[in-house]
Amino acid sequence: MNNKNALEFFSKMTAIAKDNPNCVKMAKNTDYTPIDAEFILNYSDKNTEILDLGSGTGLIINKIFDKVKSIDCIEPFKEFSAHIINSDNISVNNINIIDFDTEKTYDIVSIFGLIQYFNQDETREIYKKCLKWLKPKGKIIIKNQFGINDDVLVEGYSEEQKTDYFSQYRYIEKEINMLKDIGFKDIETFDIYPPEANRWENTHFYAIVGNK
Repeated sequence: MNNKNALEFFSKMTAIAKDNPNCVKMAKNTDYTPIDAEFILNYSDKNTEILDLGSGTGLIINKIFDKVKSIDCIEPFKEFSAHIINSDNISVNNINIIDFDTEKTYDIVSIFGLIQYFNQDETREIYKKCLKWLKPKGKIIIKNQFGINDDVLVEGYSEEQKTDYFSQYRYIEKEINMLKDIGFKDIETFDIYPPEANRWENTHFYAIVGNK
């Protein structure tokens, strides 16, 4: 499994993106993005500059853009990013996260519901770049589904999604250790969702916050 598999999945999804900004949500009929937005705002103020990786249709960005200084959004698909609010303090870059790079630095790099679509080697390279993109004392904020006891790989046809689906829900402790090895400090995990959000016995949603 690698990111190419996931990109093919999302490419098919763009066909319904025009009329449905919620199409990027994997768990149908649920929306926890207000919780996501509130969590990011706990670390933000009007002076905060954010780099958001995998912005999708802006379900989080559209809730926080007016409460921070700026947000640079990285989203491969124009069909998704078309739903992001047009604002002077938002920039949208339609590029694959693996290919993106910048000399600019940020107070926060946010990665919500994305990192499962990259394998471990790809993820390590992304985290290395995130460390470079952060200002001194900047924070990486990750929210994702992680394995509780070990890695959980989903690779193949999904009854729920009705198509081939690819995700690597890595063991939460492995992810934390990877971040430490790369150089992130003071790493904390948070259980930010209500119990009903965690529908599977072997995975759990966590937010991870680490400092440069």
